[in-house]
Amino acid sequence: MLNAIKSAVADRRFPNVKLEECPALHIEISVLTPPVAVADYCKIEIGRHGIVLKKDGRSAVFLPQVAPEQGWTLEETLTRLSRKAGLSPEAWKEGAEYLVFEAVVFSEHES
Repeated sequence: MLNAIKSAVADRRFPNVKLEECPALHIEISVLTPPVAVADYCKIEIGRHGIVLKKDGRSAVFLPQVAPEQGWTLEETLTRLSRKAGLSPEAWKEGAEYLVFEAVVFSEHES
């Protein structure tokens, strides 16, 4: 619960949630499986796998739902993940390590 509150009011990447926005908030929690190394990025399945990219002491992560929500291909996802890690957009193409995981997503508005 503490991390949910922190993400709403203390994440420097986003404006803080205002009190008047609270009634419109939708809470979703992703429970992640342990990450597993994959030898080849072609084994990554968009929509199923979350991805951790590691290279040159830097890393970045996307949850499984990020790429489908944005409409990204695997290549677009890895390009954006490289940039998120502070690497060149092409950094994922050579010498990067990949870990994948899955997420079980819970929502307050389960159907």
